[in-house]
Amino acid sequence: MATLKFVLNKSQHQRKIKSKESMLMLRYTHKKEVTYFTAHKNIDEKYWDDKAQQVKRSYSGSDRFNIYIKTIKQKVEDIVNGLLISGEDPTKDYVKRLYSNGKELQEKKNQYSFFEYTEVYLEISKKHKSLGTIKAYKTSLNQLKKYEKYAKVKLDWHNIDMNFYYDFLDFYTGVQGLTNNGFGKVIKIIKVILNDATEKGFNSNNAFHHKNFKTIKEEVNNIYLSEEELEAIINLDLKKSAVLERVRDLFVFGCYTGLRFSDFSQVKPEHIADNKLRIKTIKTDEWVTIPLLDQVKVIMEKYKDQPNSLPKSCVNQTMNRHLKEIGSLVGIDEKVLKIRNKGKERIEESYSKWELICTHTARRSFATNMFKRGVPTRVIMQITGHRTEKAFSSYIKISQEENADLMLKYLDKSA
Repeated sequence: MATLKFVLNKSQHQRKIKSKESMLMLRYTHKKEVTYFTAHKNIDEKYWDDKAQQVKRSYSGSDRFNIYIKTIKQKVEDIVNGLLISGEDPTKDYVKRLYSNGKELQEKKNQYSFFEYTEVYLEISKKHKSLGTIKAYKTSLNQLKKYEKYAKVKLDWHNIDMNFYYDFLDFYTGVQGLTNNGFGKVIKIIKVILNDATEKGFNSNNAFHHKNFKTIKEEVNNIYLSEEELEAIINLDLKKSAVLERVRDLFVFGCYTGLRFSDFSQVKPEHIADNKLRIKTIKTDEWVTIPLLDQVKVIMEKYKDQPNSLPKSCVNQTMNRHLKEIGSLVGIDEKVLKIRNKGKERIEESYSKWELICTHTARRSFATNMFKRGVPTRVIMQITGHRTEKAFSSYIKISQEENADLMLKYLDKSA
């Protein structure tokens, strides 16, 4: 572990003349290797507080002195933390070289354009972000390049401001006909990158901190499948179509585990013990423990000869197409009104419920059905991996009628 500490060292000359003063040095230790950074300051030991790591108040000019040495320590800490975040080893020689070349590095920083920096940021992010997240970042950046071509502008640090925000909103929702929520996702990613660039000294334009440079997120009435509808899907005879049968079984597995589609393929026998599935999710890189419900046990028994006791998966787009076909065969044809906003325009479209079934419906169905069973929210969140109730609540998709029925049910229990 890397450690930093100010120490007093006498130079050969100071020892020779028996000086009361010593050189103040910042000692850096990492993996039992040590190097020193000079503070270019000398001080009498009686004025130095080694425990507090600062000059004593009795020293004339102590405030300025302490601010100065804190700045030196902060520079070294920033270098070490930057290397650790990017997955690099902060060896004493590497840190010393970066510190010595700080001026040159700062000049190099200032030469990065916005898009050049995003390439560097994405490359570093590959070490700690999921492939899905990296793909979302690249998609958002491609939208910015489309905007550049349309608006005939060159985006860079200086012009990512409120004028850009409103112009890009018009382009995204008006010209391309995409939704406000999609625009909000792009803005969220831009702000993450700009914050990172600002902290590291690449960007000095703080226009993105304006209160109106905000992430737009509107509630979307996504569907879930009730346990009655899932029962109908489970009982559907699909023996004539092996592909549809595999898709159905994999989808049901998701509906009763709450796992994301991206996690299905990484389930292994060693993840299962004591009727529980314990797995580290790809998106959040966190462990979740899921009890194996009867519906899940039936599927895993059915495919016990497969390496992960699950049917072979297919790509997300193909699975979504097959899920709609299965929903149609079952007759899940309740009418659903989808309301979305594109800029200031309100778009209303009517769909049969089966047309809206996709892989992520499984996760929403799990959360909603467990909630309807009366499982406490916090218990479900531990399984789905949601960190906040706000994020989790977007998965609960019960109607007002269902909500009223649940309330009556709870009141009956408490009576």
